Amino acid sequence: MEEVLAKYFTGEATKDEIELVESWRSESETNANAFFEAKNVWAATQPELTPPKHVLDEILKEPQAKQVPFILKSWVKYASAAVLVLAISLLFILNQNSGEVNFTNTALSDGSKVALHGASSLDIIKINENIREVRVTGKAYFDINRDESRPFIIHTENAKVQVLGTSFLVKSTDNTTEVCVESGLVEFSKAILGRDEVSVKLSEGEMGLVSTNNKGIIKRNNSDLNYLAWKTKIITFEENTMAEVKTVLEDVYGIEVKFENQAFKQCKLTAKFNKKKAKDAIEIIARTFGVDYEYSNGKATLKGKGC
Repeated sequence: MEEVLAKYFTGEATKDEIELVESWRSESETNANAFFEAKNVWAATQPELTPPKHVLDEILKEPQAKQVPFILKSWVKYASAAVLVLAISLLFILNQNSGEVNFTNTALSDGSKVALHGASSLDIIKINENIREVRVTGKAYFDINRDESRPFIIHTENAKVQVLGTSFLVKSTDNTTEVCVESGLVEFSKAILGRDEVSVKLSEGEMGLVSTNNKGIIKRNNSDLNYLAWKTKIITFEENTMAEVKTVLEDVYGIEVKFENQAFKQCKLTAKFNKKKAKDAIEIIARTFGVDYEYSNGKATLKGKGC
């Protein structure tokens, strides 16, 4: 989103990107505040330029925006347009809360919705009357508005996902792409060197995995109860080790979890957290095992042996 915002403020955004920014801004008060502050960063980097008309229109109808912290504003006024993305990215980092919200919702111009996890990114390649095409890096949940005349294609570093209308998760790294289908049907493809694409169909409850270490596509039932927990904040543990619990909590809340006693990692937990705050989840776990804990600024430490 940082790169799209930079293009939006400098007047270089496409029509689809303008709609993407304005839809994202209206999603929540958090997004609106982030937009206002990013706009202030842009204004500080371009003090003598007239804003693009769509930005000027937004400024005229907005309430008074919160001011950028003095230190940040003093620094960015000397920055060039080339580092505007870096300035906005820094602002997003400074504005993060203590890990309670670890994703952003985005609405596309075709009516589809995307939830981006953490620092994941979405680039719009093309959305027109014939096709819908994007690229994703990191982890994202897609709820695609059905349109049989326009397939929706998602590119990653090593795979391609094509749908007409469905909901699913895409998790992409440099070496792997994983797709978990929540509803509908997904075509998951991998290009094989010197050969045509190999592809599989994935339906509800199934997952596919493409890896640079494997020639084909691994397809199986999705047994991960928490693959969407980062979005839903509904977390389920069934005899999971505390090492596994740590991984899930860090993924869902964007926090850091430590164990004072490393043996605690082998303890097992069965529990369900329904939209709990990070601190509440840590406290419940501490009480379950009869140990003390510390929690501050998105960092949790569980003390004691645990089991």
